Parts: sequence; C-alpha cells; structure tokens
Amino acid sequence: MLQDMLLHTSREALTALQQKYSGGMPDVYRLSDEQKAWLELKIQTLAEGLRLPQPVMELHKIRNRLAHATADIPDKELQKMVSFVFDNMEEIRALIETGCTDDEKR
Repeated sequence: MLQDMLLHTSREALTALQQKYSGGMPDVYRLSDEQKAWLELKIQTLAEGLRLPQPVMELHKIRNRLAHATADIPDKELQKMVSFVFDNMEEIRALIETGCTDDEKR
C-alpha cells in the first residue's frame, strides 16, 4: 500500500518533469533559484518510490545529496544530476510502471 502510494508520487513527479521540460533537459545555469528548487524537489520525489537497479541507486544518491544539502547545490553539480535524470527518463518511467522495489529483489 505504501509502496503503491510512493510509486504513484514518483510517477506524478516524472510526468511533471516531462511536461515542464518537454523540449528536453533544462540548463540549470539559466534557471532561477525557484526553478532549481522545484527541479530538486521533483527529483527527490521521483526517487522516493524506486529501489535497486543501477539508475535507481544513482537516483537515490542524488536524492540524498539534495535532501541533506546544507547550502545551495552548485550549478555544475545540479546540472549533472539533471542530466542523469533526463538521460535515464525512459528507464526510470519503466521502473515506475513495473513497480520495481527492494522488496521484490530480496
């Protein structure tokens, strides 16, 4: 039940990213602080419902870095994070759709 809710939330975050940036990956150097914060939040949310496969493990590292940052993430680092998400968008979508979780891999 909780996992289903997390997957739904991840799916919504992915859809929001794809709709807002339908033309492709944004250049974080050109985004306002508010836009960067929105991007960071969507990436964190995207990672919440996913577990295990390599892209997911990397997404969790990104999520943890964003969630525990005590200062603004440098643009260069944020651009790498955004690049990873956009480069792996379809694989992430497939993982969300299949409901890949830690529990299923154990």
